[in-house]
Amino acid sequence: MEILIRFFVLLTLTVGIVMPAAAEIYKRTNPDGSVEFTDVPRSEEEKPVPLSPMSTFKTTPVPQGRTSTAARADTKKYSAISVVSPAHEATIRDNTGTVKVNVSLSPALRSRHKLVLLVDGEQKGESRTGSFTLNNLDRGSHSLVAQVVDKAGNALISSAPVTIYLFRQSVIRPNRAR
Repeated sequence: MEILIRFFVLLTLTVGIVMPAAAEIYKRTNPDGSVEFTDVPRSEEEKPVPLSPMSTFKTTPVPQGRTSTAARADTKKYSAISVVSPAHEATIRDNTGTVKVNVSLSPALRSRHKLVLLVDGEQKGESRTGSFTLNNLDRGSHSLVAQVVDKAGNALISSAPVTIYLFRQSVIRPNRAR
C-alpha cells in the first residue's frame, strides 16, 4: 500500500512539473466576437500567446527546534509556588497529629517533575496533585516548605516557609472541664 501511495505522489509531481513546461495557450476570436483561449490550435498557422512569467515568492524558513507541545512547555520555568493551606502561623488542634497541606503551583506540574513537602527541613511527602496529608505529626511548631524537584532530585523552585502550630492533648495535662 505504501509503495502504491509513493508511486501516485511521484506521478503527480512529475505531471505537475512537466505539463506547465509543455503547455502553450492560443487565443482565437469566434465569428460572434467572443474570445476563446485554448491549449489546442485549430491549425498550424495559429501562434501561441506570449505569457509573462508566473509570480512566485519565497517563504521564510520554519525555525528548527522543538515543535511538540510538551517540549515547548518544558522550556517554560515555574513562576510561583506556595503553601495555600494551612495558613501561616495557624494553630491546628488534632489529637491524631493529622495535617492536610495544599500547595499551589504555576504553571502546572510537568510530567518529569514532582512536588515534595519538607517538614522542618525533612522530606515528608510527594505529590503530583499538590495535596499532602501528614500523619502523626508531633505537637509543637513546624516549618512547611513545598518544592518542585526534577528526576535528579534538584529543587527547581521552593515556596516561602509556612510556620504552623500543632496542638495535641497531653496525657500529663488532660482537659479538666467540670
